[in-house]
Amino acid sequence: MRSIPLLSPDSTTKEPPAQPSANDLLVAKAGYASSATAPARSRGKKFLSYYKPYLGLFFTDMACALIVSTTTLLLPLCARYITKNILEGNTPQDLNQIYLMGALMVALVGIQLLCTMFIDFQGHMMGARMESDMRSELFEQYQKLSFRFYDEQRTGQLMTRLTNDTFAMSELYHHGPEDIVVTSLTVTGAFIILLKVNVALTLIVFLFVPMMAVHALYFNKKMNRALRSSKDRIGDINAQVEDTLAGIRVVKSFTNEDVEKSKFAYANNRFLASRRDGYKSEMYFSGGLLAFTQLITIAVIIFGGVAIVHASLDVADLLTYVLCVGILIDPIQKLVNFGRLYQEGTTGFHRFMDILEVAPDLQDAADALDLTQVRGKVEFQDVSFKYKEDH
Repeated sequence: MRSIPLLSPDSTTKEPPAQPSANDLLVAKAGYASSATAPARSRGKKFLSYYKPYLGLFFTDMACALIVSTTTLLLPLCARYITKNILEGNTPQDLNQIYLMGALMVALVGIQLLCTMFIDFQGHMMGARMESDMRSELFEQYQKLSFRFYDEQRTGQLMTRLTNDTFAMSELYHHGPEDIVVTSLTVTGAFIILLKVNVALTLIVFLFVPMMAVHALYFNKKMNRALRSSKDRIGDINAQVEDTLAGIRVVKSFTNEDVEKSKFAYANNRFLASRRDGYKSEMYFSGGLLAFTQLITIAVIIFGGVAIVHASLDVADLLTYVLCVGILIDPIQKLVNFGRLYQEGTTGFHRFMDILEVAPDLQDAADALDLTQVRGKVEFQDVSFKYKEDH
């Protein structure tokens, strides 16, 4: 007859070696990871692994994003062809050419619309499916963890990781690659088009790009810290509400409503302060990028007008410049959106991984066998219990 040792939160039985415990990964105050987290490379692989079941849909979504970017760049070229070649009388049958180019532009808009609709629906569904997979994995991990883990964590914090954090990750999974593809292709394509029109004016326009990048990187870091704090604070609110409602009979019996209101107000005010810091960083981030966009438009109008006066640029080319600058606004807005999604998604992912990397106290041996026919009885031998040393 085989004896089975009982593993309890404070049992003297040895735990699996070289595995991080709940204390190693999470401090008693839920929501803050310790220095024992896994290397960034392993987390990066884990992050990308959720794409694997949906690679076909992912590449289709990326193809649609490429088509949207391409059609966006072709429309100003069509307008330039009409204003520079047809309206100047260099091409016979001007009206037929205008109608033909108009039909082509309508077709491009139709293709762009279909691809955008696919991205909006199927792309979001891909993110929702990945969110569902991550939430299921996290819920299974919750069921494996020991009583000791739950003694040290607050239920509200754990619920926040299961809901808010996984949703933030799903948005990043869908919009992140799409925004990167659209932004990089559109900006690169616009740069090439403008470079062929007028080199000097193009260089003036793109002098703003490095300044925009420095501005974005600086305030991205501030947004990351603020978003992390905000997620922790909303977890505290959930935990406080859970504690209050779970003991509502005791609260009412001892007329402690004012005490509970005070506790909730404290948690709520901390959340409000964290949101204030986040919105302040977002204000500087998005406002600065918008200001750079307007400065680019002003630069095009001023230096383009000077170039027309000196006969180094014609009106058709200036129109192309204005249209391309208008095209650049959307990628810049996508960059702003990506910065927000990246900070929220990566913050949520690290909080998500903090839980997944907690090793359960009870683990099957590597050579464990599934019991099919169980007979006999179970004995517990040499089992002892004790309080933790800090209790």
